[in-house]
Amino acid sequence: MTNHVVKAAVFAAAVGAFSVTAGTADAKLKRITIGTNPAGSVYFLLGSGFAKLFQEELGIKSNAKPHAGSSAYLPLMEAGRITLGVNSSLDSGMAWGGVAPYKKSTKKVRSIARVWILPYAYMTKESSGIKTLADLKGKRVVVKFKTNVSLAQANRTILSTAGLTEKDVTPVESGGVVASIAMVVQGRVDAAPIATGMPQMRKAHATVPGGLRIIPLGAKGTDEFLGKGMAGLYSTKQTNSKRKPFVKGDITVAAFDSYLNAGSEVSNEDAYAMAKALHTNWKQLQKDYPPLRGTKANAIAPPNNPIPYHPGAVKYYKEAGIYTAANAKNDASRM
Repeated sequence: MTNHVVKAAVFAAAVGAFSVTAGTADAKLKRITIGTNPAGSVYFLLGSGFAKLFQEELGIKSNAKPHAGSSAYLPLMEAGRITLGVNSSLDSGMAWGGVAPYKKSTKKVRSIARVWILPYAYMTKESSGIKTLADLKGKRVVVKFKTNVSLAQANRTILSTAGLTEKDVTPVESGGVVASIAMVVQGRVDAAPIATGMPQMRKAHATVPGGLRIIPLGAKGTDEFLGKGMAGLYSTKQTNSKRKPFVKGDITVAAFDSYLNAGSEVSNEDAYAMAKALHTNWKQLQKDYPPLRGTKANAIAPPNNPIPYHPGAVKYYKEAGIYTAANAKNDASRM
């Protein structure tokens, strides 16, 4: 047997070693605190929504607690001081590996569910003449963000799909993704990375003569290549539409996910109850919280998570028929 097969068998045995029944009788938690980004952010919106759901469905007093960013509350989740957290796959992958700014690896944190998919790519003005990442050579390009280390590494990985390094462009630091859009519009940089679904992109596209353009990944932009460059990064398709007029044709861009993750003190019973509450109430959550609409109910447990799923969540997802052999293989590879 291969090492991964052995690990998968051990993981499956561990998951099957406990019995869970639905309902609050088995819950161990007295209170749920969900770590999020600052108030007003999408993560705070989603965290507040999940807190409301758990309080109503599980009868556990719940609230969202804003922080400066994942690097502030992932260590608290590891220490059991915060119950849950909304984290990007990039941040949770870096924290799991103990990569800076995370001083210690967060090996006790586990995933409950994927909640938000973010297609992510470089963009430029249509009038720039830039159509590929290779065209960025020698250009002014946003690579670093003052407040987000994980996205800086994602940006480098995206550039590398076209064989470019930071030395091949004139790297510029930005205050954030929204600030980067303004820098392109104002002509201060030639290209910047953005989440393609941002409403700010549509507004900017309408104000710039000729509009904006999303730049597709380079020839090396496979899931395997992206994942090696940055854990949690993968490829996805984007198609021109009324909501995304800046996407020219059918193209491939990078993407990463946001997860609801569990801290070290979450029991199997509680993780099971949370996963079930999310899955069975997903349609209503999508109505109430628009960012969730890009993820189907049966796609909240994909097999490309950068940290393993919580055994309690696995138990429920197996019963629901959405945890597959691919999930088990991926989880085992993270152990």
